[in-house]
Amino acid sequence: MNTLRYALRFLLRARTYTLINLLGLAFSLACCIILLRYIHRELTVDAHGQDLSTIVVPLRDIEGTVYPGENPVRESDGVFAFDRKWIREQCRVVEEENASIFSGDRAFQSDLFAVDSTFFHFFSYQVVEGILALSRPDVAILTEKYARRLFGKESPIGKKLMYGKWTLTVIGVLKEPVCKTTWNFDLLVSRQLKPNWGKLNIELMRVDPHLNLEEVNKQTNVYRKCPYDERALCRYRYIGWKDFYFESSIADKYNRIFQFGNRNYVYILLGVDIFLFLIGILSFVNLYSVTMLKRTRMYGLKKVFGISRGRLFVEMYLENLLMMAGAILLAWGIIELSSRYITHLFGESVPGTFFDWVLTGSLLVVLPLLASFVFYVRYGLKNPVSCMRFYQAGKSKSVYRQVFLFIQYAITMLLMILAFYFQHHFDFLMHTSHGYTTQGILSADLYRENSYSAYESLTSEQQQRQWACREAINQKLDECPFIESWMTSSRDFLRGYFTDIINDKGEKFPLYVMFTSTDFMKMLGLKVKEGQIGEIDSYEHYQIALNETAMKTLGYDTLEKAAVRSVSPLWIAMVQGKVVEYGTSMMQVNAVVKDFFPQRLTDGVPPMLLVISSNSLGAALIKAVPGREKELVPYLKKIEQEVYHTDDFTYQWMDDKVAEMYKDDERTSDIYTLFSYMAIWVSCLGLLGISLFEIRRRYREIAIRKVNGATRRDLYLLLVRRYLLVQLLAFVVAAPVAWLMIQHYTATFVEKAPVTVGLFLIPFLVVMVLSVLTLYWQMNRASRINPSEVMKSE
Repeated sequence: MNTLRYALRFLLRARTYTLINLLGLAFSLACCIILLRYIHRELTVDAHGQDLSTIVVPLRDIEGTVYPGENPVRESDGVFAFDRKWIREQCRVVEEENASIFSGDRAFQSDLFAVDSTFFHFFSYQVVEGILALSRPDVAILTEKYARRLFGKESPIGKKLMYGKWTLTVIGVLKEPVCKTTWNFDLLVSRQLKPNWGKLNIELMRVDPHLNLEEVNKQTNVYRKCPYDERALCRYRYIGWKDFYFESSIADKYNRIFQFGNRNYVYILLGVDIFLFLIGILSFVNLYSVTMLKRTRMYGLKKVFGISRGRLFVEMYLENLLMMAGAILLAWGIIELSSRYITHLFGESVPGTFFDWVLTGSLLVVLPLLASFVFYVRYGLKNPVSCMRFYQAGKSKSVYRQVFLFIQYAITMLLMILAFYFQHHFDFLMHTSHGYTTQGILSADLYRENSYSAYESLTSEQQQRQWACREAINQKLDECPFIESWMTSSRDFLRGYFTDIINDKGEKFPLYVMFTSTDFMKMLGLKVKEGQIGEIDSYEHYQIALNETAMKTLGYDTLEKAAVRSVSPLWIAMVQGKVVEYGTSMMQVNAVVKDFFPQRLTDGVPPMLLVISSNSLGAALIKAVPGREKELVPYLKKIEQEVYHTDDFTYQWMDDKVAEMYKDDERTSDIYTLFSYMAIWVSCLGLLGISLFEIRRRYREIAIRKVNGATRRDLYLLLVRRYLLVQLLAFVVAAPVAWLMIQHYTATFVEKAPVTVGLFLIPFLVVMVLSVLTLYWQMNRASRINPSEVMKSE
């Protein structure tokens, strides 16, 4: 108890240093904890899964287009599949985004999953109400959030829902897991509800733990002729479910029903976290060593009077424990106060879990032990005479403090330079044209229609009612005074895929194929450079266009010579009751379109083949009259209320859709900016504490210089020179390291912001100015001292 009281007394006596140290460490730990919690959440996705290490998913790759699929049947596709003796259990999943569900006469959008009854053998969910078992084809299980959306506080158990012609009975409500999940569904139904979902199954397989996926992929991950279409090449690759979330080859295939992570983004956060931790710890060690230096004489006297080494270590440990406990408590206060901003920064909230307790406990145990060990080795193991002399020797030896300060500022400047570049790069991405118009264009899911397979299963009366609703919406869109033009289009109107295209010489090239329409090209302002695209009035008729890059890739100089064909069918249509494949025979190119960026600027302009037809069914793409954009959304909600008795529909402005492509770039920029400012704050606090000690120790030197005629300008230069030199050296080290990191990060970018001298000089000047301002108060105070009073006190 006495030891604890002594430790507390010392911290209170050195309250200035204690407060500075506490604030610096608290802000550093707060940043580290925030980042570690998010990183942990990213690395523990689907923690509600049962034995994730044994769950495997096949990825089907057809000439570069990758989708999760079904394990091929061994008998016919033996070279693509592994022996089924390794499979212990299977579950097939079909996803359907924006499915239309009717509750009474009200329509709701739903992200629906059709799954096998074994689904709950792979993933565990808490039951809110009812049961979680898809024992019959006509039952449904809702998430708690979706149940409240449909029925409010009323119990949904036993309620009837309509999906197409099928009536579903709600038998259960599940609670969304606390952990992050790969899929975000609203509704679970049995895959046996209908025989054909018109989509590729995603198969989850629980395999024997001893199965070697590397050996399996050596056999299956090789391009061979597809067994169902010998004109195409395909291969299969099997990955564990733990890797599925970070699988970049399929991340752009889905909108919101699946969410995927970015390993590089996690590595960036981890690097920032390590840097901030180093800054905080170095600042703490630097400041605490100053206070310990003042106590070396006291330690020497205690040793003379017989204090044991163990007792001395306990004193140091308790002091550090109190300091760390206060810093961690303050850090959690900062985290709670900034929780709303942090949620906005990461785009999601990070709920409290058991990991928070483990992390806090680990910091509270490990950090005091490490700090105490360092100072015990430095001061506790010396003999009494050395301890009492150490303070005098230390007056002229502050090299290690300058080294620690140098490392702090090198890391701080590194973070500042990276923050400035990433902000510059994000601004470059947002203000560079993609080659098409986005202003005032809105995509809205106005039509409550399910997939084509669901439509085919409707009764004639239901089909007539669906078309009547569509006609009513179309009429109201035509009548709207806020709409300049509108059309229907696929929801993923800028999404395409790569496939092999052959020119007139028989040479094969991978081209980015995109299906579009003449109305779409007019709305987005896509320019035709050569040739022309005529009006198309039938779903069976198509025209072909290439972009400028594709013309160069295929070796064509003029449009007259340009003709192409695909290895596999580009599209299939019903003609007079027969299925006809198109695209495999030579097609004359009708037009050349000016280059534009269909996806991210950093991916560059791919060689593109545009398949142009009449408007397709799907979402409504609407161009608002300039200045009337704010009136458009309320009008659309009114339409939905009149036709479907609900205003539950999703929409997205084209500008926001383009900005969404760069959400990771924006978050990277924001994270570096925020935490680089935190690094400056912690470093300046450390500089304040060190300068308080060192400038105060130079009062006698300052007094003598003033007596000898030194001006205030001379004293300012004397006091600030050392710190400016440390920061200049830190910049010399940080600048090339930052340049190398930027070059590595942007190595694969086709379009990127240029690296200029200003991106290095501005952060350097910001850090220098803030540091000088931090030192100014102490320098001004030191330059005003009375030499006679200083000499008397000495």
